[in-house]
Amino acid sequence: MSILSRSPILHQVIVGAAAGDAITDHALLIQRWLRQDGYVSEIYAEHIHPSAAATVQPFASYRPGRQRQPWLIFHHSVGDPLVERVTRLPSRLIMIYHNITPPRFFMGIDPAWVQRAQLGQQQLAQLQPRTALALAVSEYNAQDLAAAGFTDIGILPLPLEAARYQTPLNETLAAELRRQPGPQLLFVGRLAPNKRQEDLLKLLYYLRRRRPTARLVLPGDPWVMGYGEWLQRQAAALGLADALRLPGKVSQTDLVTYYGCADLFVSMSEHEGFGKPLIESMFLGLPVLAYAAGAVPATLGNAGILFRHKHYPALAELIHLLLDDAPLRQDLIAAQKQRAAAFLEPRVYHTWQTHLRRLPTSP
Repeated sequence: MSILSRSPILHQVIVGAAAGDAITDHALLIQRWLRQDGYVSEIYAEHIHPSAAATVQPFASYRPGRQRQPWLIFHHSVGDPLVERVTRLPSRLIMIYHNITPPRFFMGIDPAWVQRAQLGQQQLAQLQPRTALALAVSEYNAQDLAAAGFTDIGILPLPLEAARYQTPLNETLAAELRRQPGPQLLFVGRLAPNKRQEDLLKLLYYLRRRRPTARLVLPGDPWVMGYGEWLQRQAAALGLADALRLPGKVSQTDLVTYYGCADLFVSMSEHEGFGKPLIESMFLGLPVLAYAAGAVPATLGNAGILFRHKHYPALAELIHLLLDDAPLRQDLIAAQKQRAAAFLEPRVYHTWQTHLRRLPTSP
């Protein structure tokens, strides 16, 4: 008998929760799926931002029950003492692995994040014996799990909820962006060393030799203290202070507006466990140019344009041509929309149900 037919309770645990956070959003979507399938399902977290207090419970309030809660979903993405407590619970784990940014990216920048990344990697070995099913959000992440000794590994991509991206734009913001000269390059992601936003500034420097009014917009949570300020200083040193926009963490409406007003999505990131903004760009019809790092090639599939060398003058020329070549842009957009369909919620929900059916009634 499967878990779908017997278990009435299936809760989730995440380390930290905040509105708009990718892992929190993922847990909320899975909670919706579970509840619509008849489960009692809550989300528990050790660290809860006030913005998520209405939807997430403190982990200290979690009370496991052996008979009716044989399984617990745990999202792993960073080292935290919470892992020790989770592995001591009676429930076996369904682990969803979102990848851990390698510590080398934080060396000499943020010792605390070096420590948390190293701990997160080490804790995979602690989680392995307690995990009945490990779900990676990409094949790239699955390699980490295999290396850590996990055997029953499945792929569960981050789903795209179409309705969240089919909303009206923030017209005030859109009007402001449209008044500014272009073209406008966009990258979405937390401000962190592995994302290499500074390399986007270098690219913009060369692009402005051909497109003097080109601009760069970088929405993203200031994840590493001081990194945003450093980017602003770098922009000023390159003469790009007026061409860089750092709006910080933005609302879903503003995010869709930035996508809608951009001319090209460009990624210089050197470590991506999945790359959800790639999917968002493809779904919304924004051409993608991305450095082929981590999970990026697999996420894009046969869509978008990949590059493997950061030759800034050549990339600037490529962008210059791409912005003017309407047939090429149309072909890119068509291929990207087809690729994005693979990540839409109904398809990923079906994959989720398939994984759950593989589990027995009790551990």
